[in-house]
Amino acid sequence: MTEKTLSPELKKYIGRSSGFFEGPDEVNKAMIRHWCEMVEDANPLYTDEKYAKSSEYGGIVSPPTMQSTWVYPRWWPPVEMPPDIGPAQLDLPLEDVPIPAVISLTEEYLLPIRLGDRIHYMTKLDSISPLKKTRVGEGYFITTTNYYFNQRDELVGTSQYVLFRYRL
Repeated sequence: MTEKTLSPELKKYIGRSSGFFEGPDEVNKAMIRHWCEMVEDANPLYTDEKYAKSSEYGGIVSPPTMQSTWVYPRWWPPVEMPPDIGPAQLDLPLEDVPIPAVISLTEEYLLPIRLGDRIHYMTKLDSISPLKKTRVGEGYFITTTNYYFNQRDELVGTSQYVLFRYRL
């Protein structure tokens, strides 16, 4: 593997954050039920109102792994994303390395997401590696973190992505 230094142009993107994007729907029972059916998760905290009310949460909560689901933009009608949201790479000038591959995803769940919550998020660019030559191609390893908040601006969770943007 060969390595070069990171250009000053790319260094200026490190630490940048996007604007906030609010999910189109509030947290709701129907979407939780569909998710649980899809992944065959029978946890009663997610679908059994009587059980959930008697729990420490006092009601139904969303499976933590749904945190990014609540901010997916609508498919129809198409929604134009604000220009400062951009892709996970925050619109980096990397046209010469067009192929993205997710290398890893690490999520942290901090607070329960409850029925009626409105989730919004922002993305921060944590790091960009210098150009690296690997067996699959030459490119950059890019690390970003999404921060998810409820309508009270409480941080409910994070997801950190490591991507490899490369060319063959």
